[in-house]
Amino acid sequence: MTTDERQDNAGAEGAGSASEGASQVAVAGQPSDAAPSAPVEATAPAPVEATASPPVVATASAPVDAAGAEPATEARSPAEGEAPETPAGAEGAEVPGTAAPEGAAAAAPDAAKKKRRRRRRKRKPAEGATAGGPAGEAGAQTSAEGAEGAEGEEGDEDEESGDAEGAAGGEDDASEGAAGSQAGSQAGEAKPRKRRKPDRERAAFHLGEEVLCRVTDVTDEAIWADIAGKAIGLLDRSAHSGPAPEAGVQFVSKVQSASTRGGFVILAYEPVKPIEARQSIREALEKNVTVAGWVTGVIKGGVEVDVIGVRCFAPASHVELRHHSDLSSLVGHRFDFEVTHYAQKGRDVVLSRKKMLEQGAKAERDAELAKIAPDMVCRGVVRNVLHWGAFVALPDFGNIEGVVHMSEASHDRGARLTSLFKPGDEIQVKVLRIDDKGKLWFSHKATLADPWQAVRDKYRPGSRHKGKVARITDFGAFIQLEPGVDGLCHVADLAFVEVEHPSKVVKIDDEIEVVVAHVDPDNHKISLHAAPPADEATDKPVRVQSNQLVQVVVTQVREGGIGARIVGASGRNARAFIPAGQTGTPRGTDLRKLFPIGKRLEAKVIEADPRKGETKLSIKAVKEDAERTAYREYRSQVQREAKFGTFADLFKPKAERS
Repeated sequence: MTTDERQDNAGAEGAGSASEGASQVAVAGQPSDAAPSAPVEATAPAPVEATASPPVVATASAPVDAAGAEPATEARSPAEGEAPETPAGAEGAEVPGTAAPEGAAAAAPDAAKKKRRRRRRKRKPAEGATAGGPAGEAGAQTSAEGAEGAEGEEGDEDEESGDAEGAAGGEDDASEGAAGSQAGSQAGEAKPRKRRKPDRERAAFHLGEEVLCRVTDVTDEAIWADIAGKAIGLLDRSAHSGPAPEAGVQFVSKVQSASTRGGFVILAYEPVKPIEARQSIREALEKNVTVAGWVTGVIKGGVEVDVIGVRCFAPASHVELRHHSDLSSLVGHRFDFEVTHYAQKGRDVVLSRKKMLEQGAKAERDAELAKIAPDMVCRGVVRNVLHWGAFVALPDFGNIEGVVHMSEASHDRGARLTSLFKPGDEIQVKVLRIDDKGKLWFSHKATLADPWQAVRDKYRPGSRHKGKVARITDFGAFIQLEPGVDGLCHVADLAFVEVEHPSKVVKIDDEIEVVVAHVDPDNHKISLHAAPPADEATDKPVRVQSNQLVQVVVTQVREGGIGARIVGASGRNARAFIPAGQTGTPRGTDLRKLFPIGKRLEAKVIEADPRKGETKLSIKAVKEDAERTAYREYRSQVQREAKFGTFADLFKPKAERS
């Protein structure tokens, strides 16, 4: 048999028709892009003229990779002026009556190397042999696919026991493609080459393997065992018949699955097959029923759950109702889950127990909520503190949570919640109300003594006190007299000169001295004024009225007059103004020299109406009043001295003597 016939027979055997391949010959005129799987008709070789045949390069068949690698040979592209490239079925076979040029034979190895590298990058299925034609290529491709399917099954068997359908298809393709690959290799006289598998660490235990276990601990849910000192085993307590074994007892079990995060090995006396396990999980999703799973580890975003040997995932928000809780406490426990997602034939399964948790929590809350009534004083534990309120749980009522608003936290309205409460503190709260949505609203200050009950006697009008600026607003500053008691000092009463904003005079946490102007304990209101200097503390309080003589202190020299403060008055009532015309000085006099700041004067009230503005005073009126008074006194004295009586009064004493 010639070389052409052997190569054609190898391609025919790779396609699954070894008996018919002996009589098939590749036709030189067949197009090169014919489908590899197309059957080749068995026809007798036709004579081809030497002048009409294109040059063909006979190349050696490269060894076929055992895992489906690409062949290492390929014919070069035809050069300019040469005949077109031979069909795929005629590669490596010399057509009778033709001769291969030397230049084409020399260029073939370089073209084959470039083509081999390009095909390896694309990861296409391998051809059976260069001399096999379309049928040989189909056999090699089938062989590569079968080899990959067989190797894929081995890898899946180590991790998740593989897929039954993929394994069956891989075995059929492997048996079919192996024949084509073997025939192509014999035709090309090349030896098979095995592809090196990546180094993977061998698992300590295989699925279904019998292991000897020693009991270390027994709980209500599971039996914990030591597996030859290599891993920790977990056996379902319900699967063990009879009384619970004691610590140290040895028993034989089988490996159901091995956790990749928690390090646990799930044991079972009769493990469920992976195919059946995935099928049961899929049915649970379709029928909307729950499945039991063991939490085997904490991973990013949730926990790893083992359900009859299938590794699943449960998000953190669907495992615990409380956010940012420690999920490690769930490891090693069994819970009921709902299947919310099933994909990739059981390799992507998502579980949830949020709905069951919410239903259970709601039923428990409703039962405990019926025991609570408004105005009850309960023991509470602070759970969380925010800027607007604090969440407090009631341990005596199933840890039902309620809210303490910032307005009900303390009598001190300026106190910060972070300084009043800390998570874990135990406090007393009073139930204010239960709204329509079932939310609880608590009050902490209702359980504390009200400091405003002693305000009436402690802060009488006119008394001087020291306080601290708690907060500042556009209309004034709030002064804290004691924790829970603060008063308002209006911006008009905050200084003895007119200011635009309280921040121009005081800052938060500044300590100032104030005078109580008005007290309203029922409404928790105290009006404060800025206190006069300490050296005037003994001065008698003055009530400003018209035509009244008062003592004033110069505070500033303004355009058109002098600003002054009335001694004995406080707040806005103490501010006064002396016009330049009422100073008693000639026009054009420099008032700064005659009336320095801090000089004490006597003035007369000529206009006292707080609604119209500052009280107007006059120094000139004082002088005029003094002159008028002196003149009246002089006239009275003159009248007393000029009064002599009548002429008869001179003889009156003599008459009386006689």
